Amino acid sequence: MKSLVVTPGDVVVTDFGIYQHWSLVTDNLCDKGKPMLLSATKRNSTVQEEPWDVVTKGKKTYIANAQRKKDAAEMLQAARSQIGRWKYSVDSANCEHFIKWASGLEVTSTQVTNTAIGAATGALAVGLVAENPKFIHFLGGALLVGGVALALTRAAQKSSETESKNTENV
Repeated sequence: MKSLVVTPGDVVVTDFGIYQHWSLVTDNLCDKGKPMLLSATKRNSTVQEEPWDVVTKGKKTYIANAQRKKDAAEMLQAARSQIGRWKYSVDSANCEHFIKWASGLEVTSTQVTNTAIGAATGALAVGLVAENPKFIHFLGGALLVGGVALALTRAAQKSSETESKNTENV
């Protein structure tokens, strides 16, 4: 397996099947020599700086082609200011929201937005095509199309041509 070369301030995305988890690479290393990651998780209910393996759980992880309005040091400072303070919420304060906030961007989540649009579309489609739809039919259509929309929402991967100083192999 090809190792991933990361730099403090890089945004990495871990693929957990139907959803992706967004994290910020820090300038600290864990006892195994791998970078620590800052992220907001339901598991912690807040933001924590944790070892790479704890966050990624061995899943496919890549550097996202994420926009930012702050440099790496400013992002890390902002992110660390939320350790234990950020109140995790899947719909309004999840890992993607947190990374965009720390980057100085509008606090949004493409995963949440696309899932909501997909769910509404699925429920609408049931209403348009079903002869006598019941609540369970609307719910099924919403879950099916919303789940597919979430699964298809993927962060763009950063080109491997751009590497900088102070990198770590993971």
